[in-house]
This record gives sequence, structure tokens and C-alpha cells, in this order.
Amino acid sequence: MTQIRNVYILFEKGLEPLEAHIKEAIEDVMSCFPEHRLDYPLITLGDWQTESYMRINDRGETVLRPYESVEWYIARAKRRSMHEGRFQRSGQISINQLSDDFLSDPYAKEIPQWSVLVTKHDLYASGINYCLGYSQENKFSIVSIARFFDENGNLDIENFKTVLMHEFGHLIGLTNENRANTEDKLGAHCINDGCIMQQRMNGDFRDITKTRLRRKRFGKPPICQDCIREGNKFFVRQKLLHNMIHSTDNER
Repeated sequence: MTQIRNVYILFEKGLEPLEAHIKEAIEDVMSCFPEHRLDYPLITLGDWQTESYMRINDRGETVLRPYESVEWYIARAKRRSMHEGRFQRSGQISINQLSDDFLSDPYAKEIPQWSVLVTKHDLYASGINYCLGYSQENKFSIVSIARFFDENGNLDIENFKTVLMHEFGHLIGLTNENRANTEDKLGAHCINDGCIMQQRMNGDFRDITKTRLRRKRFGKPPICQDCIREGNKFFVRQKLLHNMIHSTDNER
């Protein structure tokens, strides 16, 4: 086994009961790549924070240190939302800000890693009223649980897991724009029936969830063969890059 990078599971305070479901969703996708799954161990950081994540500023106020807690990421996204007038109206937070901050995270630049963040806040993006989640290939996935509650206030766990798996599929490059059988719907998505990497423009993934669960009962994977083939290519590239970097380091 070659440990290439850790997959860090992060979530807001209060979402601890979702840990097992988040892990299961990611593991169900990674099970499609048995040769590579052990190279990417799952590590739960939860409502992560460093020991010194807060400080006292010159005015005697307690402030959050940049990049040192999940709370800081959420606060930044909330602050941008307030500036853009969204939080006051809908309680949404900016996924653009979350994305920008993850991309500039000095910890991730120093130690290559994947982050999967689950938030209880509803999300919006520039030009989009709401979004269930967003991913950056080889970097991070962000998913909100806000739109998975029924009229009785119960969380639709399986539908949430489908969307989390979908976003994680983007993280590992399953539907890059150069592969066959894709279409551009808010980015490249799969068009093969029964695959969780399809896109629903209205955000309703319940039919895809039903198909996923039916396939799982019969021992079938949640993604199609095109996605599995593309994922294997992605993992091979990551291993080659990892070996190249470490070979160079050993020669120094």
C-alpha cells in the first residue's frame, strides 16, 4: 500500500451523527477502485480546530485565526453572504467563498490532502439561487444538508449520501470534459443511465437515489463503467505523480 493522501472529513458542530453516513458514502465510491482505495485513508476531523484557533485583537475582541477551524470557514462564507445581502434574506452562505478559502488553504498546500466538508447551511453561488454542493477536482468537496429535509423535518439520509457521492466523484475526476458520454449541465456530467454522476438541474436526486439503492442490492456499483474507467486513469496519474515527487525528494 502506498499512502498518497488523506481524505479529511469535516463537518459543522452538531452534525456528528452524520459521520458514519459520510464515511459510507465515500467508501461506496472508493469500492469501485479496489486497487487504489487503501491509498486514500479516511480521517474524521469533524468540527476541526487548532489549539490556538482564536485570538484577542487590539480592541480586546475574540476573533478566529484564518484557516484554523471549520468555524472560520463558515464564518467567512456567512460574512460574504451578508455583504451580498443573501444571509439576511435566506440564511444562505457563499459557496464561492468556501471554495476560494479551501483553494488558498496553506495546510493543504504544505501537505496534499482531500477535504470533504458537510455544512448545515444552505448554499448559493454567483448567479445561482442555491446549490447542493460543489467540488474542485483533486482538492475538496462541499455539501449542504439543508435541502434534504422532508415536511416533517426528517433528514433524507440516502438522498444526501447520493449527492455527497456525486460530489466526491467530481473530486476524483470521474466526468472530466474530455471523456465520452458526458454533457455540460453546470459542468461536465455523465449521461449513462443508473449512474450517480448524472445531473438533475432541479436538484432532485431522488430517482437517482432509488436506482443507486436498487443497484446496491444486486451488488452493482453506484457509477457506470465510463466513470470507473476515468477514475482508474485519475488514480494512476496520482500515483505516478506521487512516486515522481518522492523519487525526486530521495535523490536530494
